[in-house]
Amino acid sequence: MKRKTLVFIALFGAFWGISEATLGAVLHALHLPLSGSILSAIGLVILLVARKLDNSRGSSLMMAIIAATIKMISFSTVKLGPFIGIIMEGVLVELVMILIGPNKLGFMSAGMVVGIYPLIQNIITKSILFGSNFIPVILELAEGFSKEVGLGLGWWILGLYIGIHFVFGLVAAILAWSLQKSVRALIRHEA
Repeated sequence: MKRKTLVFIALFGAFWGISEATLGAVLHALHLPLSGSILSAIGLVILLVARKLDNSRGSSLMMAIIAATIKMISFSTVKLGPFIGIIMEGVLVELVMILIGPNKLGFMSAGMVVGIYPLIQNIITKSILFGSNFIPVILELAEGFSKEVGLGLGWWILGLYIGIHFVFGLVAAILAWSLQKSVRALIRHEA
């Protein structure tokens, strides 16, 4: 890799890691709902802008490794969940950028994939921790809630929850697409 690429990876990876460590601590201390999705969206913006500025293969994964390491050392104890989540976000963006490229379609696709990933990670983690009966239990809870209320409300809540994650990812992708244009123009102007 070129020196410029390594500098971009180090800067954007560190920026992502510091935002995860600082803002993440604040959001989790406030017990805000969807704080993981907010952090994921911020990471996505950083990854996509960086990838548009320098489309080197492997750069998204390398930024994720830097960010995950910074996040992990910011805890007083080692927490694998956030570390794995950040690494997987880098892997997913890397795959989308390789398959589609850092164009508008690639940004939107990465937004959808990364937006829904926290749900998938949560299901996998809880299935590992609580066994294979976890998913049927969640489905039974939603169905029971629907019957209790007398409406399909439980399923609407589940659909809304999934939709919110898609929206987080898409909004982050749209923001990244807009931001990368401004950053590139600024870099060209300064050069």
